[in-house]
Parts: sequence; C-alpha cells; structure tokens
Amino acid sequence: MEKLWSKDYVLNIVGNLLLFVVFYLLMVYTTKLAITEFNVSVSEAGLASGIFIVGALVARLVISRYMDFIGRKRMLIIAVVIHAICTFGYHFIDGMLFLCTLRFVQGMTYGMASTVIATTVASIVPESRRGEGIGYFTLSITLGSAIGPFLGISLPQINPLYALVLCDVLSISLIVLAFILNITEIKVGFRQRVEVKSFRLRTFFEPTAIPISTVALLGAIGYSAVMSYIGTYSEAIGLLLGGSLFYVAYSLACLFFRPISGIMIDRFGNHVVMVPVLFTMILGFIAIAIAESNIVLLLGAVLVGIGYGTIPSAGQTIAVQKVKLSKFSLATSTLYIALDTGNGIGPYILGMVVPIYGFRAVYMCSAIAALLAFLFYIGMIIKSRKENVAV
Repeated sequence: MEKLWSKDYVLNIVGNLLLFVVFYLLMVYTTKLAITEFNVSVSEAGLASGIFIVGALVARLVISRYMDFIGRKRMLIIAVVIHAICTFGYHFIDGMLFLCTLRFVQGMTYGMASTVIATTVASIVPESRRGEGIGYFTLSITLGSAIGPFLGISLPQINPLYALVLCDVLSISLIVLAFILNITEIKVGFRQRVEVKSFRLRTFFEPTAIPISTVALLGAIGYSAVMSYIGTYSEAIGLLLGGSLFYVAYSLACLFFRPISGIMIDRFGNHVVMVPVLFTMILGFIAIAIAESNIVLLLGAVLVGIGYGTIPSAGQTIAVQKVKLSKFSLATSTLYIALDTGNGIGPYILGMVVPIYGFRAVYMCSAIAALLAFLFYIGMIIKSRKENVAV
C-alpha cells in the first residue's frame, strides 16, 4: 500500500485547520462586534460575515486561472501574509465600512490559501488512496467549524482581546507553515498559456467537475439553513438542548464517516458512497423539520453529518478524477465555488420561507434541495452508463 502520511500531507492538514479556525472564529466575533459596537441590525451584521464569502468567490475565480503561472508556493505565501495583515487589522476597526472592506480582502486571502492547500493535497496523495487522503484532509474543515465558533463565543467572555490575539498567533503560524511546506509546482505548457488569455467559461471552471459541483451546490443550499438558523429554530420549537449539542453530533458524525467514505470510494467507486450519502442527507433534513424531541433533532444532525458532511471530501475526489494534474487547481476551485455559493445564497433564499410558512418549512425545503441533488446524481449515473454503452 502506498504511503499516505507524509510530512507535507500532515503540514497541509494543520495549515488548513488553522485557516478554518480563524475563519469561523472571526465570523462569530465580527457579527457580535457589528451589533454591539456599531449598533447595526442583524441583517447588516450578516453582511459583514457574508461579504467574506464574496471575497472568497472572487479569489477562487482568479486563483484557479493564475495559480500555476505565479507559482503555488508563492501564491500561498502571498495569501497568508495578507491574511495575517488583515487579522491584525481587526484591532483597529472603527466602523462598518472598514470592517466590511477588511472582511472582503481577508475573504479573498482565505479563498486563495484554501484553494492552494486543497489542490496541493489532491496532488500529493497517492492516486490509489486519494479518496481516503482527501477524507482525512477535510476533517480539518470539520474540526475548524467546531473549534472556531466555540472560541469565538467563549474567549470574548473572558477578555475581548483574547480572540483577536489568538487569531494573530494562528495567522503567524500559517506564514511559518507556508515557508516550510514543500509544494510541487506544475510546469505551465503552451496550451495553458493560450487558454489563460481567453475569457471563455471553461477557463474559469473545469467542465468535468461541473456535474459533481452542481450536486454540491444543491447540498450546500440545504445545509446553509442549518448553519444560519438551527439556533433560532431549536429555541422556537423548545429544543434548546438539541440545538446546543447539534454541532457536536454533526462534527462527530463527520469525524467518523469521512475517512470511511474515502476508503470506500477508493475500493468500491463513487456511486457506492454518493447514492446512500445523498439519500441520508434527505432523511437528515426531514428529521430536523419534523423534530418534536431532542433525540430526533440530534438524529437529524448525525444524518446530515453523514450526508452533507461527506460531500466536500467525496466531491473533491470525484472532481479531480478525470483531469490532468495541471487541472487539479481548476477542478478544486470549481467545487469550492459551488459550495461557497450554496452557503452564501441559501440563507437568503430559504429565509424567505420563514415569514410565510415558519422554520419547519425551511428544513423541508432543504430536504427538497437534497432530493434534487440525489436525482441529479442518479441522472449522472444514467448518462455515464449510456455513454459507456455507446462506446
């Protein structure tokens, strides 16, 4: 069996974990800061968090085109240095304009750094263990999404400066890691030089990655309702215990199932994992929508953790399967753009349902989005089998 756990593989996992801890910590911190210090509405505070994702999307569109021209390591160093400067900038925020500008720029650096790291991992893991390797790697995102919000809520209660100081330390650590990492650079060929000068759709997105990215987009739209409203929802239906433990159950399900799903993809193929995973996601959203007890709500968290929690890792594995090494960055970027877009537009789309039909309807809509993802993936299977028969 080919070796998976190399020094650079581990360092990439650590770097990604640090990046996502800072991301989630500051997302919680800035929302509260905007409301308490600048006396803005909840929706305006949400803009300060959401504009970060806009910056990440802009960066991903550009980074996938120019990463190999600038150099992957150079791009990573540039990204984490500017990211650290932005992190220090939080000490000097004096208004919403400064905060939103800072969030947008830092969102761009987050998009750049996360794309480089994810592309590097997909490039260095052995092909025979790619699903497993990416599965372990994406656990860093899960851990970051659990650790970051916890620190963002708890540290300011002790001392308002502690959260920012920790982010400063983690950001400096990212710079050190960027210099230590050995990153294999891709030699840019003539065809890539020609393609980068054009502005056709295929130069921004990898065509072979668009189908699985569409599945990821639909799943992310559904999951965005969990991220945005589960606290308010659990309070509204009187299940505060389930709401408080929701992310614990979700994270544990991800931690357990992601590595298993990666190994299964390597050994048995994509469909053996993706079909049951997408069906499980549907059941998870339905369980959340109909929950009358803490147990059912937490069951929904586990099912969504197994379902949606598997999509980023399995999706990246599938996205890079049919592309050359030089296209890994574009394929990875295409998937991450879909995930970011779904998480960005989902709360606005599904939030419109609340005033008319209530919160339970939001999670039924999430289940419908998951059902569409399931049906779309079944369509992908049917299409691929017809093409194979034709050949």
